[in-house]
Amino acid sequence: MIITRELAQKIVDNIIPIVHCNVNIMNSDGIIIGSGQPARINSYHQGAINAILSGDLVEIHSNQIEQFPGAQPGLNWPILLDDQIVGVVGISGEPDAVKNTAQLVKMITELLLERESLLEKFRLNLQLKERMVHLLLEARYRENYDQITQIANLLRFNLHSPRFVAVVRLDSVLEKTLNHYGAHELIIPRLEEDLIGRLEAAELVDKNDVYVFREKELIILKQFPNDAIASDFYLWGHKLYSVLNKEQQYNCIKTGIGSLTTTPAELYYSYQEAVFTHQHADADTPVASIYDYDVMSSYLLEVPGAIEKCLALNYVRKIIKSKLTAKYDMANTIRILLRNNLNVSLAAKDLYIHRNTLVFRLAKLKELTGLSPSQFFNHAVLCKIIFK
Repeated sequence: MIITRELAQKIVDNIIPIVHCNVNIMNSDGIIIGSGQPARINSYHQGAINAILSGDLVEIHSNQIEQFPGAQPGLNWPILLDDQIVGVVGISGEPDAVKNTAQLVKMITELLLERESLLEKFRLNLQLKERMVHLLLEARYRENYDQITQIANLLRFNLHSPRFVAVVRLDSVLEKTLNHYGAHELIIPRLEEDLIGRLEAAELVDKNDVYVFREKELIILKQFPNDAIASDFYLWGHKLYSVLNKEQQYNCIKTGIGSLTTTPAELYYSYQEAVFTHQHADADTPVASIYDYDVMSSYLLEVPGAIEKCLALNYVRKIIKSKLTAKYDMANTIRILLRNNLNVSLAAKDLYIHRNTLVFRLAKLKELTGLSPSQFFNHAVLCKIIFK
């Protein structure tokens, strides 16, 4: 870690009121970069160089000043961070008089630097996550592939795990918070810290997930098993809502959930679905999912190209094809049913089967997929799309 001049002076300004002595911080070149004596900043300090070379405490007494250009009587300790010398901290005064104080100054300095180093790593990690999410959610995965892969490797993040995108819109929360506390630069970071703290404490996200704030959205790339079903996503979404809405503090939070993806290139489409489904969330239904057939039918009809890209729709198609088509002639059954305006009796007649046989087939369809075209208009719309 390189100690910046701003950080060095900040540390000095925090320590001097505690020890009531002048404190200097020198960089690895022996230059004073922070001091309680502004005139000495940017000057050379031989005592600091000796401390760096020896790796040990250097005492400078009044009768030794000539041997240490730029120095005053005092003690100079090497600053250690991760077992490496990153600079020197000095305290002015006769060595015997300030020895105990110097040890305290060294300890405080190293603690402050350690904290700053952790914050720097956190900020870097956050920036990498934000950049990766930004690239993943663009419609240019192939063009961004090298950058995405490089960042994922730095984060030790497995891109190829199945995930869906969840979007929590924060417009109302931000407005409510700013109205209550005022427009202070710390308000939004504190709100974000609070929300993330709740997620992590409830174990709704883990090391396999990525969650970032972008504009007025909390975006979560949530890993789930490949064999998970729609109800699993709903359960997670409602737990998310309960945790974020603890004690009714953020009761205006709503969430949209997109399709479970199998490749990172599909995350863009899951995000688009999550943004769309969020519009269907309300006070009575704070969590909306693309797996909700009412939402899915609206999405497929309103968004160009959605029929070809919607993974949730493909999931339903897969169930029908693998479990219903061969044994129950489901494709032909639904086409005939739709042709007869969902009239079961007429459809059974056209299919040359007993009405009860058709009712049984439709019950199987509902059992395995949840689709009930004879009862719900949007289900019929989906069946029209699936069995076109």
